[in-house]
Amino acid sequence: MWWLAALVTIAAVAGAYATWTVARVERLHRRARAAETALLTKLDDRAETVLRFVGNPGFEEVVALALSVVAVPADTQRQRELREYAENDLTRALRDLAADPVWTDDLESANRRVALARQIHTDFVRDAVASRSLPVAVMLRLHHRLPRPQYWDIDDPVK
Repeated sequence: MWWLAALVTIAAVAGAYATWTVARVERLHRRARAAETALLTKLDDRAETVLRFVGNPGFEEVVALALSVVAVPADTQRQRELREYAENDLTRALRDLAADPVWTDDLESANRRVALARQIHTDFVRDAVASRSLPVAVMLRLHHRLPRPQYWDIDDPVK
């Protein structure tokens, strides 16, 4: 009769571990989606910060790039790629601007928020992708049920 108790205990431990793993994988995927939403919000905020300087001399190219960033949603894979290109162009154009006390504080603050959101998103995506390869996650085929989070390939604006 002791073997029946051992079998029930093993089944309960395996079930608890599988439940814990599934919850962890799903939680990491939710966090990666939330971090992506936060990153997009910070990128939009940065573009809006740039748009406050419409009409100032020397800002024509940067404002045009900011308008292109705001105009591109990130719903499909193609739109996402276009948004990445637009963000990278905007980041490079902002780096090329000479330091001007009129906009430096606002823009540096927006760039720091973008860099932090980018780092948080990258960390959550890395963890979510790693969790997909756990043995229980593979056995339960979670990688087919949950969409794979994707990295945002954008330049670090703080460099």
